[in-house]
Amino acid sequence: MTPAQNGMTFHVAVGTEIMASQFPWPSAPISTNPSILAPGISPMYIVCRPPGTSCSEPPRTFSARARGTAEITAYRDMCGEARRCVPPTDWTQFEVTVVVG
Repeated sequence: MTPAQNGMTFHVAVGTEIMASQFPWPSAPISTNPSILAPGISPMYIVCRPPGTSCSEPPRTFSARARGTAEITAYRDMCGEARRCVPPTDWTQFEVTVVVG
C-alpha cells in the first residue's frame, strides 16, 4: 500500500504479508494492533531524491497474524525540505483499515 490509498479498507487472509512503501520520512507507518497485524523486518535506508524534496522511508512490512481488524497509520507535518504540510494538498494523517479474516 502507498499514501495514495489513504482511507481505504483491505480484506486479507491470515498469513498475508503487506508492504507499505513510498512514505516520506519521518512518517513510518505502524500497526495499531500488532497482535493482529504484526510489524515485519524492514530495511534501514532513507532515500532523498531529488534534493529539496521529501525523503522516503524504507518499505515497511506487516504480517496478518490473527483474525480481527487493525489500522496502519502514519503521520507527518513536514512536506519537503523545511516546508510544513498544507492539507488538503499534502496528507498529514494516513490510515487504512485491514480486516484479517
